[in-house]
Amino acid sequence: MRLTAIRGYSAFASEEEVALLMNKMLEILKKRPESTPYNYQEYEILRSDFLIPYLLDNYSYDCFKKFNDQLKEQYDAMPEVFKGIFTCDAKGEHIQLIPPAVVKKNIDNFLRS
Repeated sequence: MRLTAIRGYSAFASEEEVALLMNKMLEILKKRPESTPYNYQEYEILRSDFLIPYLLDNYSYDCFKKFNDQLKEQYDAMPEVFKGIFTCDAKGEHIQLIPPAVVKKNIDNFLRS
């Protein structure tokens, strides 16, 4: 959720100041698969209209593009069962795309196989 803070900070800080924080965020993101290989909950929030797309649309900072490229690479590497479960709208409100019972069943089946 640190990216939510960076979203607010970006309105007041210079690109250089934002880039310092985003470089740290990028390093954290790159390490995430080591501890959480199916990190769909964080990835979906980051990919939602509320965060990375908003930042890319409002600020053409290279640091946001690099972060998005890495996020896309890691998201694409996940099995399909972990994708498209939910998202957030432009206000950050949670939108469930697949019913929780179906998600649980699909993930349980995946983990058993």
